Amino acid sequence: MRVGETLRSYASRYWELYNEIGGGNEKIAAITFRMGLPEDSELRESLTKRPPEDMRQLMRCIEEYKRLEDDRLQNRGKAPLLGRSRQGVVPTRPKKDFRMQEPRAQVKGVNVAFKVPVHKILDHIKNESFFRWPNKMGGDPSWRNQNLYCTYHRDKGHTTEQCRVLKDHLG
Repeated sequence: MRVGETLRSYASRYWELYNEIGGGNEKIAAITFRMGLPEDSELRESLTKRPPEDMRQLMRCIEEYKRLEDDRLQNRGKAPLLGRSRQGVVPTRPKKDFRMQEPRAQVKGVNVAFKVPVHKILDHIKNESFFRWPNKMGGDPSWRNQNLYCTYHRDKGHTTEQCRVLKDHLG
């Protein structure tokens, strides 16, 4: 999630990218969505405590939190009369919500939707000055899918199209 971005906007970008990729493992999709949320997000906490069983459950949960966020945004700036004292009604001051105020320098990540397949981008940029080849993939090679090849890593285990390291490098 970008600094200052609403959950509604983040969810829209996420579903657009999810549909562009073509779905896949629902548990990984849910985890990916959760990891894109700020660490102090109530939705992230909820998804961590009770991981969704399927995509419909994830979508329902996101919708609930989008409605909560919309309600908070609508009421921002209004001073509701919540507290009561012995003398009568006491207006409460709006509380500051520091969770929504991240410093501009702390951008954690950007999700980029590419118009061109990632493996085609690699062919165009591999000779550019900003491009760098990655370190070797970690872990035991025998555990990787030997039918999938990543041109960026120049190794087997996943496709170039699925390569998160390349997408992070390009983003």
